[in-house]
Amino acid sequence: SIVVQRSPWCCRAMPAGAGKRKDLADGEAAGTSGKKRKALKSVPAEELGEEDFEDDGEEDEVEEEIIDGEEEDDEEGEEGPKHVWRPGVDALEDGEQLDVEPGTYDMLHRAQVEWPCLSLDIVRDDLGAQRTTFPMTAYVVAGSQASRVEDNRIYMMKWSKLYKTAKDGREDSEDEEDSEDEDSEDEHEACLESKSVPHPGAVNRVRSMHQAGHIVATWADTGKVHMWSLDGHRKALDNPAHKVPQNPKPIFTCSDHTEEGFALDFSPHDTGRFLSGSNDASTFLWEPVPGGWKPGSENPFQGFKSSIEDLQWKKTGASAQSLFAAASSDGSFRVWDVREKSRKKSAINVPDAHGGPDINVLSWSPIVGELISTGAEDGSFKIWDTRHVDAGPMANFQWHRKPITSVDWHPTDETCLAVASADDSVSLWDMAVEDDAPGRDQAPGSEHFPPQLLFLHQGQKDPKEIRWHPQLPSVCVSTAASGFNIFKTCNI
Repeated sequence: SIVVQRSPWCCRAMPAGAGKRKDLADGEAAGTSGKKRKALKSVPAEELGEEDFEDDGEEDEVEEEIIDGEEEDDEEGEEGPKHVWRPGVDALEDGEQLDVEPGTYDMLHRAQVEWPCLSLDIVRDDLGAQRTTFPMTAYVVAGSQASRVEDNRIYMMKWSKLYKTAKDGREDSEDEEDSEDEDSEDEHEACLESKSVPHPGAVNRVRSMHQAGHIVATWADTGKVHMWSLDGHRKALDNPAHKVPQNPKPIFTCSDHTEEGFALDFSPHDTGRFLSGSNDASTFLWEPVPGGWKPGSENPFQGFKSSIEDLQWKKTGASAQSLFAAASSDGSFRVWDVREKSRKKSAINVPDAHGGPDINVLSWSPIVGELISTGAEDGSFKIWDTRHVDAGPMANFQWHRKPITSVDWHPTDETCLAVASADDSVSLWDMAVEDDAPGRDQAPGSEHFPPQLLFLHQGQKDPKEIRWHPQLPSVCVSTAASGFNIFKTCNI
């Protein structure tokens, strides 16, 4: 079954006999006080119950009790200065739990499917660009990692009625003027509709075509790359009367890679153009042809010494249509020009980019086209200017304690990016933030958070992928072993 909830860790009172609550919890607007940045936005919101849906596409709603939103703060004020929770440093004692800090989110929802999904992608829609009005609607595609091969699915999902998140009576005075509107919103519950497709094997990575969101590519753990047309499933999410194809088959399959892989990307510039990189250290450039694709397996891009972990087309800037970057477990990343006749010759090669560890992920900036971010197995992430890689990285952050599993640049804020880590957290960063608080008294533990860290989102177990929604400003969607989150923080 599929479950959707609002405010997943919403200011619940601690159980009787439990220990004290930590001050920094799931979703701390870390690093915002005393930092130079745009004014914070605080929007009142509401809480949500829960709805269940069946995997066969015939969703039956089940109403459950709304999470209690009242906080018991009897112990606050009796324990002296609060200590800021430091993930990876501080340990929870028996009876303690992390709890969300009210007011740090404008919106926060979560959803679960029967099996965890290693990968997701945003499906672009025709509802309009830069939508800021609540409730919001988002379309997402994801692929499962089931315990049995025959249970694996591709999920085409529609999230709707995504209202603002409750802040438990801590709104600013101007927000209180909208209390009547909030009361009316309390009557609504978020809705998730899903149409699933059986998938041959576990889904290592899933990507949706920019120009036609219903065309979806999947990397299977069988070593095959599949192309799917999920137009009927996408339409059925908006029109229940639309007939969903039964047990659809891939419209194209490539079996030419000698090993499985994780790296996939559709070109944002040329419809249908596509890249796939595998653990055999080769990358195929797929060219669309009548009736399918020509994968280019006879002339792959080569040069890495081991598996290709991630790749991405350049999004903007000089020669964006022809350049792509790829990261490898050999510790290097490279940039190739597809116009180059020799595919063993990369335009840029940065060996040991992180001093030895595997590079797991990378992301091109969608605004400053020459910038690229990389995330490594040692928990570090770096920012590079591809025009001056010999000068080293522009920025190097060794803050997360476990491997970086995803990085993504904000689509409209040139200095902001999201980073997911195996330390059960997603961090939001702004490279332009300056620290103007030297000498100020700060809560114990605050020194653990660098000035550029805007927000720390927690509550998901082993997050795997984070994406900014290109049509919902500053809204993030993430997937983890514990399910999906969609959220918008108060300070971005």
